[in-house]
Amino acid sequence: MEKYYLAIDIGATSGRHILAHYNENNELVFEEVYRFLNKINKKDGHLYWDVDLLFKNIVDGLKECSKLNKIPTYIGIDTFGVDYCLLDENDNLVRDIYSYRDYRTDISLVEFEKEMGIDILFAKTGVYPHSFNTLYQLYDDKMKGLLKKTKTIMYYPCYLAYLLTGVKNNEISIASTSGMLSKDTKEYDEDILKILGISKDVFAPTIEARHIIGELSEKIQKEVGFNAIVKQVYCHDTASATIGASTTKEEIFISSGTWSLIGVINDKYLTSKEIYEQGFTNELNSKNEVRFLKNIVGMFIINEIEKEQKERIKITTIVEMAKQGTNYKEIFDPTLHKFLAPVSMENTIKEDFILRNIVPPQNLNELFYCVYNSLAHAYKVAVEDIEKLTKKEYKTIKVFGGGSKNKFLNQLTEEITHKKVVEGPSEATAFGNVFSLID
Repeated sequence: MEKYYLAIDIGATSGRHILAHYNENNELVFEEVYRFLNKINKKDGHLYWDVDLLFKNIVDGLKECSKLNKIPTYIGIDTFGVDYCLLDENDNLVRDIYSYRDYRTDISLVEFEKEMGIDILFAKTGVYPHSFNTLYQLYDDKMKGLLKKTKTIMYYPCYLAYLLTGVKNNEISIASTSGMLSKDTKEYDEDILKILGISKDVFAPTIEARHIIGELSEKIQKEVGFNAIVKQVYCHDTASATIGASTTKEEIFISSGTWSLIGVINDKYLTSKEIYEQGFTNELNSKNEVRFLKNIVGMFIINEIEKEQKERIKITTIVEMAKQGTNYKEIFDPTLHKFLAPVSMENTIKEDFILRNIVPPQNLNELFYCVYNSLAHAYKVAVEDIEKLTKKEYKTIKVFGGGSKNKFLNQLTEEITHKKVVEGPSEATAFGNVFSLID
């Protein structure tokens, strides 16, 4: 009987169930069996994940495995970082699960800084103080009195695994995105927890990837028609992606999708003042492997512009349109906070140029090229900073994730950075998820 491994890989806009097994030649074969949209709900002026719909799709994907008679032995779930759930003493959600794109944390970041300076926080955690970090989300919960009702905190993919198994835990790579782990101990920093008014016991136990969480609950078994073991994977998608792309310490990586995450793999945290000033952060794969990277808003910009048009435009058409707009040479900075979740991405970009007394793109061709060109220039700045801050020269950039298939952007990146661009797997995150499932 063939042994199947199921990666449930959930991005900010979509998710997929990818089955893997070894064929007769002992080659690992991957097959997408189910794909679905991931949805943000807008309610009362805020952005929330539609967790009920998401979990229904997770279960429906398991049912699809049953229909195909390809029953997974092991299942792993990964998602984006920083988001989490609050559970009360009855294990019910204290509130809906916010999306990290919600702007409520702009206020809590300012308020938290009154209690602990950013320089002290960065020195403690090595995590750049982005407003969407778990820390500032939790501080907002504190200001609203929600933490007093909370018994358990779990990160989003760990909560989804809990819904499948009934077992609570958190995993180190996702916990490291929170902005609360000490860079020295890899435990929650007591000074930070004191400001939040919580103890470390409120967080579900932290475990490393490759550990077994538990079997499917009886309820889920009855619903999907089989039992399987849910295993903890590197459940932060960037951690899984760097592993799935076989990223080495001798190359710069770009995990290209909704975000463009550009960085290198290190053995230790880098936390100098200069590193903070250049906007870099440190995240963990394991306790002994650090991703040193910068967050750049990526394909989200293109996707949002496309959504604002009267008719849908295929990505292949967008690339062809961009090739017709190369006469427009001006760029904007895609690392700016204003591009996180604007009401209109197109208008926000144009306003950025107007504020700088620069004529903005005059049509969609120019606008799409402007985005790709701006991303490539942002990569160039990041590459130069990485080499300066790590005191190391890199010859290649490995691009993986959904954006890696964009050969036009890859070519621009190669031309502008003067580095050889190597195309990695587009499904790097799912591959890394599966690699963590294999015995």
